[in-house]
Amino acid sequence: MSIFKAIVGFGLVFSSLSAFAIDQGNIEKSVQLKDGSTVHQFKDGKMAMESKFGRPYRMKDGEVMETTNGKSIAMKGDEVARLSNAIRSHMRP
Repeated sequence: MSIFKAIVGFGLVFSSLSAFAIDQGNIEKSVQLKDGSTVHQFKDGKMAMESKFGRPYRMKDGEVMETTNGKSIAMKGDEVARLSNAIRSHMRP
């Protein structure tokens, strides 16, 4: 049972590290969601969604998401282009 917990813990840490690696200058915080995706909140309060595969995608303003710890977050804005630029700039050599 403890090996299972270690694997799950490593998975959560790894996924959150990849979220924080993206352009920390503009992203204030990143939260892992229950479905494996990540919501990123920029310093101005607007948000963007990243799929569990690392791709930005659209979400309606005000749509409610559930975090891995069971809390609810309402989407504010839809900063797909901003997140796409942050990911692209992170991937450049």
